[in-house]
Amino acid sequence: METKKTSVLNTLIFLTVTLMMTACHGKASMPAERAEGDTIVMRHARNLCLIQHADYTEAVIRNPWDTTQVLSRYILTEKGTRPNEAEGTLLKVPFRKAAVFTGVHCALLQELGCEGAIGGVCEVKYIGIPYIQKGVKEGRIADLGNGMAPNMESIMDLQPDVLMPSLFENNSGYGRLERLGIPIVGCAEYMETSPLAQAEWMRFYGRLFGKGTAADSLFECIEKEYMTLKEMAMAVSEKPSVISELPQSGKWFVAAGQSTSGQLYRDAGADYAFSHIEGSGSVALSMEEVLEKAIHADLWMVKRYGAATRTQLTSEQPGLNRIAARMWLCDTQTSRYFEETPFHPEWVLKNLIQIFHPELGIESEKKYFCPLE
Repeated sequence: METKKTSVLNTLIFLTVTLMMTACHGKASMPAERAEGDTIVMRHARNLCLIQHADYTEAVIRNPWDTTQVLSRYILTEKGTRPNEAEGTLLKVPFRKAAVFTGVHCALLQELGCEGAIGGVCEVKYIGIPYIQKGVKEGRIADLGNGMAPNMESIMDLQPDVLMPSLFENNSGYGRLERLGIPIVGCAEYMETSPLAQAEWMRFYGRLFGKGTAADSLFECIEKEYMTLKEMAMAVSEKPSVISELPQSGKWFVAAGQSTSGQLYRDAGADYAFSHIEGSGSVALSMEEVLEKAIHADLWMVKRYGAATRTQLTSEQPGLNRIAARMWLCDTQTSRYFEETPFHPEWVLKNLIQIFHPELGIESEKKYFCPLE
């Protein structure tokens, strides 16, 4: 009997979450208890739902590891008091002082014109934003240390309105951070399964800082340019075969077919060698599995921290010198690839199309990848 009740409950939860998320894509009505709010249609994001009520905005985050469950629910209000019917973590917005754990979100806030609300950051040495580096040096922005184990004393001294760490499957509880009593907004856009879905989360982050309209407009421009570029690349009949990355300790981690990288390669008009692999993250393959396809590839796209020559890279593992594909390297130490591209996929898409299809004559202002001879 107990098993039957549990099964029914799980089914109800699944249907409620599904209806809610489907409504955010304009394909169904909201459940009755949320009918008083107007759904803000999300055109690409699958794990985020925004609902505008009379005096607050409701943000619902679906658990990306178990999509039948709601991971977080936030109530965004300027009044700072909880509306009677609202359930979820209360957030008094706009935030004036935030502890931002990643350079990705720092870059977005700067672009939206609210960099002044960045009170503290983690992993300073990996943030290539001059405003942040200068702010930390002058003491205007606090250095909070390691993103996975931030300096608690520095956070308490800062007294931020919100903590914005990255969300990982094994840190659904934030341990010591939760005991501070400061609202936590877990940043999980990276778990979306398309470049535009990931970028669309800026519409949520913008609303946290009073920049909802600006974020909506920015995303609309990004979406338009991305789709225009994709359409041009899709019209090309000949598609170069592409492989990616380098092996590490005998394993070769490649982007799966439904990952953002895999989709970027396809949208740029490439025949991605591992598009058949299911999943939205990286998959570990053996050297033999990759080499079977790599020896027939036209292009080899590599992201690496630090510059290197082709000879240096191919001599690190036996068998790599069998690959004749032209190698293109993105040096993540000198470029701002990881800071810029999650919210600007059109920039890297243009760069990839320039490489894959030079015959289209597309010039990319952002040249993340450079050829290695």
